[in-house]
Amino acid sequence: MKKTTICVASLSTLVFAAAPAFAKDDVTVDDRGITLETGPIKLNIGGRIHVDAAVFDNPATGESRITDADFRRARVELSGQIGESVRFRVDREFAGNTAGWRNVWLQIEPVKNVVIRGGNFTVPFSSEDLQSSNTIPFAERSLASTLAPGFGLGGSLSAHGNRWSASAGYFTDALDSEDGRTAERGDGVAGRLTFLPVKSGGTMLHFGVAGEHRTFNATESIRFSADAGSKLAPTLMASGGIGDLDNLTAWTGEAAVSFGPVLVQGYATGVKIDRVLGSDLNFNGQTVQASWLITGGRYDYSESQGVFNGPRLRKGKGAVELAARYSRLGLTDGTIAGGDGRAITAGANWYLNRNLRVMVDYTDSHVDFPGIVPSIDNKVGVARLQVSF
Repeated sequence: MKKTTICVASLSTLVFAAAPAFAKDDVTVDDRGITLETGPIKLNIGGRIHVDAAVFDNPATGESRITDADFRRARVELSGQIGESVRFRVDREFAGNTAGWRNVWLQIEPVKNVVIRGGNFTVPFSSEDLQSSNTIPFAERSLASTLAPGFGLGGSLSAHGNRWSASAGYFTDALDSEDGRTAERGDGVAGRLTFLPVKSGGTMLHFGVAGEHRTFNATESIRFSADAGSKLAPTLMASGGIGDLDNLTAWTGEAAVSFGPVLVQGYATGVKIDRVLGSDLNFNGQTVQASWLITGGRYDYSESQGVFNGPRLRKGKGAVELAARYSRLGLTDGTIAGGDGRAITAGANWYLNRNLRVMVDYTDSHVDFPGIVPSIDNKVGVARLQVSF
């Protein structure tokens, strides 16, 4: 609670100071939400609602074709800017067991293309994490993304230029757990560097590398867990709580290429955990995925972040997308028997417009465990209705 108060205090002051002017200032309601402008201050109120229905197996009980439906995300988002150099954002998630704060940050741009940001936000590590859940081609992120830090509380300095971006910062635990990940990650530095050596017509070639180093105190622990294609399905594999921690070092490498309506991406991530008394641990994951806009068009790319951001949709227009992914995660090392798993996912997405999307995914998963522990197979189908603004 103390960390939350510290992070939102300055943002709340700005918002409530501008509130009395709402009634007499310009208000715009469009596909980007509700925008209010008064002088140099601009506020936008948006949100996202993701409703899932899933059918899945439960290997622990032997049950098959279990059905369930629930809100995957129900998020209110407030963003704004003051002049051209100050921006902020506050997101609150209300769905699921990990409801809580997501983006809670304030940033300034003292000079063009250089940004200083502080608060709770996605650690600059993996482009899969940095891409919005509104535009990723699958209902859930890959098994390998389990090893990425996700959100963190801290500060960063980023810069970008013609076909490159760089970001580095210092982070501690996130304000709240998110997407099945615990908030605990230790204290330390993280950084990411991207390049776009080819940008010609509808062809783009992207490369990125990132790393982080965290340290822990004697009472902290860390855990990793992965789902089987839907948060409604049982957890596919988990490390359990890992204590006796000294430090964590993680790295990732990524490559992507787009040819007009086709986008192919690959990631590889590794995590090394040094422990005080116990043996050191090494976990790793890999992902290869491809998506195709069968209705034509191109994928949007942010050079400032070094991230593909889904289909480039014109106002009032839609798109149909097909996607496939192979993902692998290894959570077995030493005394940790989290399993060695793989998941194959096929999906179809119908973007009716910028605000509405219908998704259908099918995931086939398999996990092997050491010793005499039986392997796990799971099949998950999920459909999602998404509203975002």
